[in-house]
Amino acid sequence: MSTLIAHWLFFWDVAPSALFRSKARISGFIAGTRSTVGRWFARSRQRRALREIVEHNDYHLLKDIGVSKEEAFREANKPFWRL
Repeated sequence: MSTLIAHWLFFWDVAPSALFRSKARISGFIAGTRSTVGRWFARSRQRRALREIVEHNDYHLLKDIGVSKEEAFREANKPFWRL
């Protein structure tokens, strides 16, 4: 019976801090995942826009940003998760 009480007291002594660390870890993971997915969406939109510029032969726009046609195609063909 005394071990049951000791375990119960130990649980109430440790559990709140462990629970807080667990929640902080989960919220950090969610924030990191949300940030990563946001960057992926932005990168995907930018590469799609770059591809449209090249396909519409708007070379003056490429010249404005200092990118050749080949560089633009190479960047547009990268998957969204690659830098």
